[in-house]
Amino acid sequence: MKKIIATLLLAILVVGTTLACDRKKNIDPENLPQAAQALIQKHWPSCAIDLAFIDGNEYEVLLTDGTLIEFNSKGDWKEMKCTDGLPVTLVPIYITRYIVNRYPKQLIIDCEKMRGGYEVTLTNGLEIQFDLRGNVTHVDD
Repeated sequence: MKKIIATLLLAILVVGTTLACDRKKNIDPENLPQAAQALIQKHWPSCAIDLAFIDGNEYEVLLTDGTLIEFNSKGDWKEMKCTDGLPVTLVPIYITRYIVNRYPKQLIIDCEKMRGGYEVTLTNGLEIQFDLRGNVTHVDD
């Protein structure tokens, strides 16, 4: 019986600690960094910000069309997800050219900045990694 009570107390402690460490907070979109606000206004002019969160020193934004954008503390995008396809003007030109030439019927639905390059996901589920010079470093289907 003591082991059961001790196990339950430990479980409650772990869950409580996990919940207490959750730093994601809902914020007013006006509190986003200016660069993030400008990017959204330029590339999604017909969408409003549905939800905005701060998590430590990073931001997450959900637009009314379902687009999800993650920003760093300066307002530079880290990752963008959009099931309708991301604006090609936000993706480096060498990635756009590669996709258009090799996968002309596919859209980029996810683009993530990584150390040393980018990873994109296409509508067919194909994931392609690029280095900063535009070379494909990995393809995962």
